Amino acid sequence: MEYKYYERKINDVICKCPIEAGIEILVYNLLDEHVDMNEFSLVNINRIWKKSDSRLLTDGGVPDIAILSIDFIFGQENIGEVYGLIEIKSAGTALRETEQILGHSKKVPHFIFTNGVVWRYYHNHLLEWEINLSSDGVKFASEELKISEKDFYNLKNKLNIPWNES
Repeated sequence: MEYKYYERKINDVICKCPIEAGIEILVYNLLDEHVDMNEFSLVNINRIWKKSDSRLLTDGGVPDIAILSIDFIFGQENIGEVYGLIEIKSAGTALRETEQILGHSKKVPHFIFTNGVVWRYYHNHLLEWEINLSSDGVKFASEELKISEKDFYNLKNKLNIPWNES
């Protein structure tokens, strides 16, 4: 994905329909470029029932997206692994380390928390990096956002995470 495409799509969400689901689609598409489909499965899990599969449930509830082993079978808890989780908020939501976020980050070695503009990566429950894509400060509420090309490509590089390594 090129940064101008990302900038256009995030602005479509911010200006036309500022909801979390729009950011979720954009984040999923960006992650899909960086998750090796021969090794992992990138799966949207945000609508599963909380008691369906304990591997996908954290102390903070059910996150939005999971990075799973290829052999993962839903509901068969002895088959497959959960390597990473991603929690997504709407673009206008500030990222705060709430009980939900702390609960998610403790469950797996790799955790991403983002609103599409600010991206935080936690490794083994500790914040390892944060990238703010806004080139002119975070502004929302139907105001066009400029994405920093340098920061966008830095993010893409950082998203090459070794998911199956602790």
